[in-house]
Amino acid sequence: MYELVKVSEKCYFIESPSKVGIYLQNEKDVYLIDSGSDKGSAKKTLKICEENGFNIKGIINTHAHADHIGGNAYIQQKTGCDIFCSSIDIPFIKHPIINPLHIYGGYIPQEMEHKFFLAEKSNPKDISDEAFPSELKTYDISGHSLGMIAIVAPDKTAFVGDIVSSEFIIQKYGITYLLDIKKHLESLDFVENMDAEKFVMSHVDTVSDIRPLIKLNRDKIFEIADKILAILKEPTSFEKVLKELFNHYNLMMNIRQHSLVGSTVRSYLSWLKNDGKIEAIVKDNIIYWKTV
Repeated sequence: MYELVKVSEKCYFIESPSKVGIYLQNEKDVYLIDSGSDKGSAKKTLKICEENGFNIKGIINTHAHADHIGGNAYIQQKTGCDIFCSSIDIPFIKHPIINPLHIYGGYIPQEMEHKFFLAEKSNPKDISDEAFPSELKTYDISGHSLGMIAIVAPDKTAFVGDIVSSEFIIQKYGITYLLDIKKHLESLDFVENMDAEKFVMSHVDTVSDIRPLIKLNRDKIFEIADKILAILKEPTSFEKVLKELFNHYNLMMNIRQHSLVGSTVRSYLSWLKNDGKIEAIVKDNIIYWKTV
């Protein structure tokens, strides 16, 4: 853990719970791709960079979830580096409280004042800013979050954030966090056909061929959708749908899990409703969901 791994001539990553990518612009200047989950991770990242003679010019966040921006503040304070992200993620990074509010759907209970949801604030710039390294290409791969981007280096190494989950995580949790199901499926299609030689993912081993992982994740989405449709053969409230899914996937509910999985299930219901497969029925001030 916290070892420097070389991916290609210009690209590395630091092995950690949420990988920190490194793009070597020249002999010493580097851009980090994400910054890890917290201050402790940031300290280890700085130490590794110092040991290897790397000068951190900037951080490029794939998206604004706390485990990807958790080291931003400390590294920016210590180095004065720029931070870049998609335009829609700027307020999430400047005001990190938005992220747990966004997931929970209201003001948060204390259990969500946790580094997994709530990072320290930092000051990002848009990836369109003139200071952004022009040789790096960025692509919209949102769906897991509002503003997730892929960053592709000149040597065709692609840093693709949380575009997929590993087989282990899928088997363990069953339902992984997604915001916009339709857009995520489109992003899976895009990454599947991306012109890249290596794919560096935040929580999955680096691969040259991402297609098997894409298929695994796509198939799981449709499996979950089919399970929801089976539940909704009879009018069912959201909480009952959630309970059935927790039972089916052997998940243990607490406030954090309820928020993450609940937010994702709401997104599935919206996707299925917008696709004309289910409808919402209001009865006695309760919303019931049912297949059409």
